[in-house]
Amino acid sequence: MTDALRYLQASRESDIASLQRLLHTGKLITTVSEMVHQLQRERGASNIWICSQGKLFAEERTAREQDVNQCQRAFLRVLPPAAAQPGYSRFCNVIAAALQALEELPTLRVQLAQRQLTHAQAMSAFNQIIRTLLNVVFEAADTASHPDISRALIALFSFMQGKELAGQERATGSAGFAAGQFSDEQRRRMVALIDAQEQSFATFSQFADSDALLHWQPLAQASREIERLRRIACTGGQSEEAGALNWFSLLSARLDQMKILEDSLSLTLMSRCREAIRVAQQQAAAPLMPSRCDSTFSLYVSGADWLNGESATLSSDGLAPQLSRSVLTLIGEQAQRLRVQADELTSMRATLDERKVIDQAKSWLMQHHDFSEEAAFQALRKSAMNQNKRLSDIAQAVLAVAATVKG
Repeated sequence: MTDALRYLQASRESDIASLQRLLHTGKLITTVSEMVHQLQRERGASNIWICSQGKLFAEERTAREQDVNQCQRAFLRVLPPAAAQPGYSRFCNVIAAALQALEELPTLRVQLAQRQLTHAQAMSAFNQIIRTLLNVVFEAADTASHPDISRALIALFSFMQGKELAGQERATGSAGFAAGQFSDEQRRRMVALIDAQEQSFATFSQFADSDALLHWQPLAQASREIERLRRIACTGGQSEEAGALNWFSLLSARLDQMKILEDSLSLTLMSRCREAIRVAQQQAAAPLMPSRCDSTFSLYVSGADWLNGESATLSSDGLAPQLSRSVLTLIGEQAQRLRVQADELTSMRATLDERKVIDQAKSWLMQHHDFSEEAAFQALRKSAMNQNKRLSDIAQAVLAVAATVKG
């Protein structure tokens, strides 16, 4: 085997190793998905318990705590080794942040039981824990190097993000209906959460496959009863006596239906990982033979002064003795495959980069202007609409201003 063929074989084996790591990451993400759902259920039960001054959902709250504890043990079992690996720094960092947030969960529960937290404080604490777990999924999507798997990851993350926003809408609505009226801040928060859900589900729809979109279609629009209650919440209409429990029940049923689709997206991710590994293993096991097609091409050689002033290419019809036609054909095929993957990944990364920029701009507004997360998003969105620009462009402008202020 020539040196070139040995490196081609190493390239194939590296693909397999990368895909196997993605498969393990997929198992981790599936576990994260389940834990986020159970945390959303615990947050919901705690929310009703607080709003009812401890009269409702006491048993449900305890049961949800146990479900989350069980998921947390499963999460710890599938964590990758805490060992240094090239290109692994950011992923380890977000895992560390998630673990640190989960360590604060017992203290949060004690504070809840002793009525030391307001509804808003408790929900904010739950939201932060869930956010750190979603960051694990986002980081996996951002670092995946296989287009089909990246699409599945982005679809799953966007859907999980939209579902989490729906969970926050449930919490905000429950508090408002329990109080008998919605404050101005709660109304603004409801509008912002509904808008943000639409953004997340739009990204999901862009990257999801046809089966997922078919299952999403009946869920995409909330029921008439949910929309009716949304109008009451967002416009300050008269709340109903049983509004809190009715709202909670309707939104919980919708979230449970979303979880079924989320599980399907996780299965799709795992299936694509296994299929990619199977194909890569088949390719690695196949002999390194030339392609049967009799195509001609040239290989550009940068700065090749030794070609005596001729065109700096090696033609398939006039190879130097050190490069056989079969090796050059294999190199060409491998390079073409990698180019196609790179182009697809570049497009998907652009979507993720926009999300990063928007999140950074929201964080700056929250830190320097005392905005809530929803208010920061709404401010960016309103500015984008007023200026007829993309949301990411406005976010980039905010970060430019932030850099100037910092400088």
